[in-house]
Amino acid sequence: MADKAPRTEKTMKKKRKWLQTLRSILIILVLIMLVVLGAVTGTAVALVRGIITELEPLDTSNLYGMLEESSFIYYETEDGVALLEKIETPLYREIINYQEMPATLLNAFVAIEDERFWHHKGIDIRRILGAGWTNFRTGSLQGASTIHQQLAKTLFLSHEKTYTRKIMDAYYGMQLARELSKEKVLEVYLNTIYLGAGAYGVEAAAQVYFSKEVSQLTLSEMALLAGIPRNPTRYAPMKTLEMEKVKPQDTLLKETDNGYVLVYNPETVQRQRLVLYKMRELNWISEEEYQEALDQDVFSLLNPPETQKNDNLSSYFGDLVRQDVLESLQQWGYSLDEARHLLYRGGLHIHSTLNMKLQQILEETFDTPELFPGTQADENGNLLVDAHGNVQPQAAMVVMDYRTGEIKALMGGRMVEGGRQMLNRALVPRQPGSAIKPLAVYTPAIDKGWTPASMIHDAPVYYDPSRPQQAWPGNWYRQEYFGWMTLREALQWSSNVATVKLLNEVGGGRQGAFDVMFDYLQRLGITTLITRDDPYQGADGGLFHDETFSTALGGMTLGVSPLEMTAAYGTLANEGVYAEPVTFTRITDREGNVLVERPIRRERVLTTQSAYLMTDLLVHSITYGTGARAKLDPANSLIPVAGKTGTTTDKKDAWFVGYTPYYAASLWIGNDRPEELADGSGMAASLWQHMMMRIHEGMDPKNFQRPQDISEMTVCTTTGLLANRYCPSPRSERFILGTEPTATCHVHRAPPPPPPPRSEETMEEDTTGEEHPDEETSEEGVEVEESETEEVLQGE
Repeated sequence: MADKAPRTEKTMKKKRKWLQTLRSILIILVLIMLVVLGAVTGTAVALVRGIITELEPLDTSNLYGMLEESSFIYYETEDGVALLEKIETPLYREIINYQEMPATLLNAFVAIEDERFWHHKGIDIRRILGAGWTNFRTGSLQGASTIHQQLAKTLFLSHEKTYTRKIMDAYYGMQLARELSKEKVLEVYLNTIYLGAGAYGVEAAAQVYFSKEVSQLTLSEMALLAGIPRNPTRYAPMKTLEMEKVKPQDTLLKETDNGYVLVYNPETVQRQRLVLYKMRELNWISEEEYQEALDQDVFSLLNPPETQKNDNLSSYFGDLVRQDVLESLQQWGYSLDEARHLLYRGGLHIHSTLNMKLQQILEETFDTPELFPGTQADENGNLLVDAHGNVQPQAAMVVMDYRTGEIKALMGGRMVEGGRQMLNRALVPRQPGSAIKPLAVYTPAIDKGWTPASMIHDAPVYYDPSRPQQAWPGNWYRQEYFGWMTLREALQWSSNVATVKLLNEVGGGRQGAFDVMFDYLQRLGITTLITRDDPYQGADGGLFHDETFSTALGGMTLGVSPLEMTAAYGTLANEGVYAEPVTFTRITDREGNVLVERPIRRERVLTTQSAYLMTDLLVHSITYGTGARAKLDPANSLIPVAGKTGTTTDKKDAWFVGYTPYYAASLWIGNDRPEELADGSGMAASLWQHMMMRIHEGMDPKNFQRPQDISEMTVCTTTGLLANRYCPSPRSERFILGTEPTATCHVHRAPPPPPPPRSEETMEEDTTGEEHPDEETSEEGVEVEESETEEVLQGE
């Protein structure tokens, strides 16, 4: 027993010594760990602080201004506005308010993306620790981002997958939680999240996948959308493929008109079911709702729209709106890049000038081949097209409210398939033929004091300097020259000779004539004139300009576009005030706040009286002259038409340009590569009348308003002077006050008195064959009268 006690005590001493040593080692290890941890923590803190200090300050005052949002074009209706088209971009975003989002939709996204959203302060510590442990075990990079962090990434950061970026979005996530309410964070998130197929936000996705508004979605459809954000490429319910890449096992949803097909993606189903499971687990839906949603066939839910624009209309007008907006934004101080960004990604709501009723009338007419003589078809009735796939002849038309310059309808071609990059012939200059005469010659003449009764001698002239011995120009009518005619008659019968003689006299010679012509055409908005000092070089190297008499007859270097012709004639209709053509009136943001109110740009370029007399002359030309086919009623009096036909050499271009008390409109018909047409300007006048009859259907009779300082007198159409009671063809003529003729016609006189009764003796003398003195006097009198007539006409 004595030996055992000392041995036990010795053992105990060794054990205590070992424990002390172990404790010392542990203390040292702990100290080392603390030092290392402190160093790591300090480094980590320094690293995080360095990253945070480099971040830009958070600005939550205009979160939607940071987004890329689709722009839209609208047109006016009786009930408000309607969508014409979404401006085509790679994305589609439409922003709605939190109150417009169904509660079930909110729950679906929160359940799958951030189930503790309503409780944390921007970051979820439990989720971060869980993701960190998973990443440590598996070597993966699993995310733990809350909705706040995802929104921060979308608005302020890139999409790279690094720890640095995660530190940044965690910081911004906490900042968002401090500055915004939960509801606002969720609203912005659901308006910005990418959901595949180019759709950003739940409203856009609802339209893209189901052709519905988000308020109309079912639980199953909401769960499908909520499952997409994790990986849109993988979980979006449909994919767009090129036709040749479609596999036999693919299920087709729809073919598009650009060679692509929409294919169903079955992977979306499992993700949708996971969303429904989470909602049921959180008790946010009932068991009955859960089972009902599971039973719905996802494929049958999908209903992508045909297109994001009004499919019944061509894009000519929409293209012009885009061009007009870009130019206007630059005029208002934006650079081209800034203007493009605003147009395509700035969420603009553009209120256009389009009148849908008028546009549909043009569309329907242009889509009817029988209305265009010369349209060719094969034996099966299929229309023949040229090498570019276009039907010929082509056409373009513009209808404008000339008081405001608003373009109400526009067609840049007919039966042309395809969307962008279409040739808009309404903007392409073509030779205007005689339709230019009222603008280039007759308007300057009236504005400079000539009257409708002024006399012009329709007789041979020699105005071609390259062929001074050959009469030029010639006239189009069979009776080559009419002789003396009034200015009204010259325009009525579209006399080429009278037109160039009038221009020469108005200008006081060749160069003066060209200066006057250019001045007035430019006043009326024609921008395609080519001057002698800056000639146009043709493909063969030749130089061309418009300072010629040919321009007055419509033979121009480039020509004039239908749009500019419409605006120019509209100036005459608008009492001498030129109104710049416009395609939109204002631009608003998504909440209806007006960003730009487009002013109406108008400029007086003619006196009211000059414009009225030109309108009166052009109404006369339609009532009695070459444009009779354009009348809307037999007498051209209920809704009178003023206008002018135009046909170029060899009938390569056919025009009718005219206006009523309601609208101005121009119609051009021709081949893209100029060739002779089956018919000339008569075809254009008839087709113009066909469309304008429908446009004016139901409108009240209305006449052009006669201004003050217009007088009316009866004149002799042979001399242009005041008519006497013996003039055979008097006409009531209108004049600007102060330009009326003051002399009375002295060509037409009372007939000579009958000869006195003859005696038998006188009758016997007559049988001798001698001439009677009275007869000689009478012939001399006739000669005097002819001489006086010539003198009067030359003086006039």
